[in-house]
Amino acid sequence: MSSLFDLLDGAAISQTFNLAQLANFHFLRPWWLLAIVPLFIFYRSLVEKDDVLKQWRGHMSDKVIEHLALRQQQSRKFTPKNFFAAFAIIGTLVMAGPSWTKKASPFFVDESVLVIALDVSASMQSDDIQPSRLMRAKQKITQLLELRGDAKTALVVYAGSAHIAMPITQDREMIHHFLDVLDTGLLPVPESSPQSVVKPVEQLLAQAETASTVLLLTDKTNTEAINAFKVLFDKQQDQLLVWAIAENPNSGLASATGLSSDTLAQLSNLAAVGHGELITFTHNSDDVSDVNQAIDNNMFAVNDKAQPWYDQGYPLLFLLIPLQALWFRRGWTLQW
Repeated sequence: MSSLFDLLDGAAISQTFNLAQLANFHFLRPWWLLAIVPLFIFYRSLVEKDDVLKQWRGHMSDKVIEHLALRQQQSRKFTPKNFFAAFAIIGTLVMAGPSWTKKASPFFVDESVLVIALDVSASMQSDDIQPSRLMRAKQKITQLLELRGDAKTALVVYAGSAHIAMPITQDREMIHHFLDVLDTGLLPVPESSPQSVVKPVEQLLAQAETASTVLLLTDKTNTEAINAFKVLFDKQQDQLLVWAIAENPNSGLASATGLSSDTLAQLSNLAAVGHGELITFTHNSDDVSDVNQAIDNNMFAVNDKAQPWYDQGYPLLFLLIPLQALWFRRGWTLQW
């Protein structure tokens, strides 16, 4: 079983469109949307001009007009004025510049730090995910480090107490060496005390030159930890991502030793007080991709000036080509 999971976790992580990016949707030049008003007035004037029966509506009932009037022209939908309306709307959206993603500046350097806090308490030895929660957590961290390349990273391990295993470094191979020797019997107190992570994390974040991310890999938390992290993150722009390393009961595969709904709720609350989100364990690489995306989103959010937005309006120009081509049809301009 473990070999199958290793194969799934080792699969290449594809960069797909994240629906969460739609939360960043906006227009780069929103004042262009005001052009819709005169265009709409112009379109309405064209429609009213074609209403040749308007002068009779005050003298005849609508039923009489309906029987006497020829409906050939009224039934036509594909007319130049209707296509003009579509052309005007699309053109206005292009000029307004819709955008929801950012592009990296060639002069931008990522100075943010990823502080990884790994739970090595006794519960991480559970085997609801093979071969154990701790082993799978270390595999996930390795995948994340490979995905992030030479980004700045620090490693904190904790159980009953927390310790900085690796200060901020860009040498991911060194972090790999420390991960290999980590075990649930490493620290003297086997019970988990996530609130102990706050002090070393605060020391590491103080060394960062910009807002950064704390990634907590664990299978539990408590009220004391939630309150301690809330005090920490209330005074800074960093974010806390909580990676639940255990079987998710909502996945339909949970065993008796998997996460309970109450534990998930607590972990979600912990992430919320740290301006972050909860990522649940998956047997493939989807959770690794989600964590990396959340880290990148936070980096972009705090570097608005260095990260220009992509203008997504240009692809809409291809919709204007067939509409514009209709004006070359014989007799088209006479059908208004």
